[in-house]
Parts: sequence; structure tokens; C-alpha cells
Amino acid sequence: MTNPNTLLSAAEKIGSMFEALLIEMGVQDSGQARIAACLALTIAELFLGVITLLRSRAPSHAPVLVRSMHEALADLKNLVEDGRYLNQMRFDNAEQALKIFKGFQVDETMQDEVEAQKTLREWCLKEQKTYDELKAAGFKTLSILDRFKKVGMATEYATAYRFLCSFAHSDMNTLVARHAGYAGGRHLRFTDNLPPATLKSVLGLALTLYTRAIDTLPRYTNLPPEKVKAVLDAADSLWTTASGGG
Repeated sequence: MTNPNTLLSAAEKIGSMFEALLIEMGVQDSGQARIAACLALTIAELFLGVITLLRSRAPSHAPVLVRSMHEALADLKNLVEDGRYLNQMRFDNAEQALKIFKGFQVDETMQDEVEAQKTLREWCLKEQKTYDELKAAGFKTLSILDRFKKVGMATEYATAYRFLCSFAHSDMNTLVARHAGYAGGRHLRFTDNLPPATLKSVLGLALTLYTRAIDTLPRYTNLPPEKVKAVLDAADSLWTTASGGG
């Protein structure tokens, strides 16, 4: 089994290669392009978080960030394929914001906060206007599964994404794997390293998601496809060598 430090070092080098592209890129002048670029940058930051967690004393929580990378990639792919998806994101944002703001409005601890209540009412009016306009235009709530399906990622949702979700929730299997004693031991474990095979799997998936995000850059930036492909090919070669060909 490849040494975890070798894998992490290779992933960090690849991350630096990708960041060089992100720093160099110029984003096209449209809302669709700018939000697409924001999604790519968020995926890049999440990858940095994954590396940080894998090198920390709490590595078993890194898959939670990989899950967020997966969701962001689904949004990114939807957006680059269909500019109308930008309004879907605006609708989703308004719907979620209304739930949050209305929740604070009725919270018992907020009832005497006069200024806060005034601000919340203003925010609700703004988001309600967006929500109503887009709902009238035919937009509706889109589940995570539907987002994945729209861009041919349904199989990933049923496998990799659900696997990652088990780390985000208090899943019984994950809790036992994370903290139960070895070979029936009675003592619980705390801040243990991930098993090498699990680390390789999680890190490999994070890199795959990041790679797929970088591959979209020519669609909404001034980066030429051949330049992006050259970096992706170099990254693939580096990872293949570091991971022993797998």
C-alpha cells in the first residue's frame, strides 16, 4: 500500500498546479460565467480543506467536505450546460433564505430584538419577491438527486455521494468504524488516522471531483482548452505514479 504521506504530497502538488490555472484565468462577462467560476473556486477551497483535515487529528471528517465538492460539481456542470440554471440557483437561494429568515422571526429569543426583526422583514420581502417571480416563471424545488440526474450523474449519487453522506450524518456504521475498539476491544478510539485504503479512496475521489471542475474552465474563462488539458494530463500522471497506478 502506498504511503499516505506520498499520496498527500502528490495531491498537494496537483492542487498547486490547478491553483495556478485559477489564478491566471479571466472570467467571461456574464452572470452565468461568474457564478460558474465561484463554484470552481469553492471546489478548490474545499479541496484545500480536505487536505488539511487528512493531515489533522480528525481525518475521518474529510469526506464531509468531499461531499460538498460533489454537490458543487453537480451545480457547476448544470450551470455550464444550461444558462437558465442560474435562475434555478437564484430560486433555490431565495427559498432557503426565506426558511432561515422566517425561522429567526418566530424564534422566541428574537421577539424583543426590534432592529433585528426589522432587518429580517426587509430581507424576507426581498427574497419573497425573487421567489415569487421565479416560481411564476416555472421554477420549482430541485432535489439533490434531480441535480445529479440532469447532468448524467445519477449513478454517482447512488454510490459515491451516498457513501460520503454517511460521514456527514450520525450514521451507525461510520460511528463504529470511527470510534469502536479494534478486534472487539472495549476502549473507544479518538482522533485515529484513517486506514490507508480509505485515505486513498477519499483523496482520490476529491482529486477526481477537482479535476472535473478544472476541466470546465474553458467554458467560462479565457483559458484555452489545450492548456487546461496539458495541466490535467500532468496531474493524472503524477497521481498515477504516486498511487501505484491505481
